[in-house]
Amino acid sequence: MRFLLFLSFGLFISISSFAQDESLADLIVKTKKDTKIFSMQSLEGKDVKVKVVPDYVHNILRVCYLKDTINISDDWWSMSPEISYLNKKFLKFNYEVRGGSNLALGNTTIICVSENKLYEALHVLRYAHWDSGDLITYDIRMALVNYKQAYTLEANVREKVNSITDPETNYNYTNNTELQFDKNLKVFYSIKYDLYDTLKVSYPNLTYTREIQGNFPKVLLGKEEYIFIGGQWFQPYNGTLIKF
Repeated sequence: MRFLLFLSFGLFISISSFAQDESLADLIVKTKKDTKIFSMQSLEGKDVKVKVVPDYVHNILRVCYLKDTINISDDWWSMSPEISYLNKKFLKFNYEVRGGSNLALGNTTIICVSENKLYEALHVLRYAHWDSGDLITYDIRMALVNYKQAYTLEANVREKVNSITDPETNYNYTNNTELQFDKNLKVFYSIKYDLYDTLKVSYPNLTYTREIQGNFPKVLLGKEEYIFIGGQWFQPYNGTLIKF
């Protein structure tokens, strides 16, 4: 599905098209109305309150705690996110992102708080449905298991290809996997991955080449892979690390 995500960048839709339907004043009012406070616990057990701001003006979904802010998505489709607790210490965000013609996309982000800071414990593709005559679908579901402060995320991954033009490529794949929790980095991961290479790093408005060396948390969910480097989640694609 990584090529579908890469394709979606080229099919980016400007906020101006959305703003045509609603005035700036309406978007500001809508942002204030949908801003919510969530009570949760830090990883140390302290009671905290996290503010979730769906910024419809700039199309950015934000999470704020004290002076710390995480922009969950700079490519957020302006629909109210589905927010739920995995337990008292982890908050899960299911939100829609821009896809393209016949392509629907949704992501999941998991947030936690530790030592007065916000952490993006996981950020992955939740589903991708592409119908171009051929039907390609990808879906995951997750549940948290807590074993005496040792957190495990159980994920069910389903991938399906139903091609009329090339039926030999058809498959129906289901897999259950577990992600462990790194207490130091505050992220979920499948494996620790050695990466020593010079790669392109791509953000929505910036691409550059850099040398990357180290051992990093890596998430494997079916064909989808994610690497946590420098406090950010990336998805590898053709020698490029794409900011997720």
